[in-house]
Amino acid sequence: MELGRYAFAARRDHKGMSTPSYAARWFLPVCLVIVGWWAWGHASGNTVVWAALTVMVATPALSLGWYLISLVSPRYEPLYILDKAERAHKARIERKRAEETAQHP
Repeated sequence: MELGRYAFAARRDHKGMSTPSYAARWFLPVCLVIVGWWAWGHASGNTVVWAALTVMVATPALSLGWYLISLVSPRYEPLYILDKAERAHKARIERKRAEETAQHP
């Protein structure tokens, strides 16, 4: 599977709802580690200042990063989180379709 598609495609759950892509999911810890590492040098060992600085800088960085990821993600067709979720969603659609045809012959 193409790396871009794997990372940026939205994920569907067992109900067919779109959930964030793997790129969006992994951006949070990566951003926090990078910003936390940067903030530690500026906090001079003070953990309260470090935590506050990390939160202050990470918040807009996360918003910007997730916005940029959202611009790339629509280029890729959503994928299911698991094969089992895909089977469950398709079975649910079939049940609804069968119920509708049974009600309206």
